[in-house]
Amino acid sequence: MMKRKVLIFSVAAITAVWVGCTYKKEVNEVPVTVTPPACDTSNVKYSVQVTAILSASCYSCHAGSAGAGAGITLDRYNIIKAYASSGDLMNVVTHAPGYSPMPKGGGKLSDCNIAILRTWVRNGAPNN
Repeated sequence: MMKRKVLIFSVAAITAVWVGCTYKKEVNEVPVTVTPPACDTSNVKYSVQVTAILSASCYSCHAGSAGAGAGITLDRYNIIKAYASSGDLMNVVTHAPGYSPMPKGGGKLSDCNIAILRTWVRNGAPNN
């Protein structure tokens, strides 16, 4: 009978220690860091990525000839190509000194979006 009480007490003690250690382990766990997906610049297309970035970040002020901010319209390929070729597009989105940072009054575009635009420009700003 005594051995049985010792065994029950031992099992209870081990269980209490195990539960206590498990609880402490959960409390002290390091938070999981979620890594964002990599920025894919391998196949940049004007009709897909570039227009999506411009639409989301630029067209509210720079679309349509009547309402274009500062007279700059970016919703037509031939016009955006000219800004890309002159360097103005990359200078404004990277907030280069001497250029009006765009989007106006907003934060800089994400590093990924800038990398996509830069790739498109470096590839000759094709209409693809």
